[in-house]
Amino acid sequence: MLAASEDFLVEAARGEIARVWPKPTIAALCQALDGVFRIADATWNARRSNLRYMLEAPASACKAGCGWCCHQQVGVSVPEAVRVARHLAEMPAAERDVLTARVREVARTTTGMTTGQRAASKVACPFLGENGACAIYEARPLRCRSLHSIDADFCAACYEDIESMRRKLAAGELRPVYLETPERIYDSALAGVVKAVAKLAPKAAVSLELVAAVAALLDQPKLAERWLAGARPDKTLHLVPDAPAKGGKRPSA
Repeated sequence: MLAASEDFLVEAARGEIARVWPKPTIAALCQALDGVFRIADATWNARRSNLRYMLEAPASACKAGCGWCCHQQVGVSVPEAVRVARHLAEMPAAERDVLTARVREVARTTTGMTTGQRAASKVACPFLGENGACAIYEARPLRCRSLHSIDADFCAACYEDIESMRRKLAAGELRPVYLETPERIYDSALAGVVKAVAKLAPKAAVSLELVAAVAALLDQPKLAERWLAGARPDKTLHLVPDAPAKGGKRPSA
């Protein structure tokens, strides 16, 4: 299979989501987003199995049980938040109840935190299991899919002291260790999702924080329908970036 270009991914993802309108339903939206996931995953799998890529690119250090990156904010689109909430609803009752309780607990602690505050808190994603596996792996957001590290020690060090690592990155003493290719692929798919939402439900074209948004969807069963009908998600659910550094630039990490 030939790997798709980033421009193709944007338009393919946009087309998948756009088909849900003009009469959007939760089921149709989730089915469309699953289509986006399949396209992006297939593109990444094709790209990384290419002989030239395998010879030139460093190997990913990510593996089952490694969850260092699962202690930070995750920005998601409205469709992604809705998909995760639907995934939870379809789980067996015992598992669903445990995860729902975790989501609400983490949301009470972390909602409103900035990116830096969230990383410094060391609070794990509620979907990170004790074995280091993701409990919503099939429905995990595009940003989660995009993150592939080539150095697990770097990720562990970021977890232990994120501010120190940021200073070293800003000073040029360290270089980011995340693969660019999967980031470009999944960011292109996300751009297509947002492009569709911006045209068809523009008030819902905002970046939400994963845990806060899912907690709200769990607590308000009709909320997803209101968003798809054009309502704007409450600002308390939005992703909160760090304040710009001096000179107008945001921290590098």
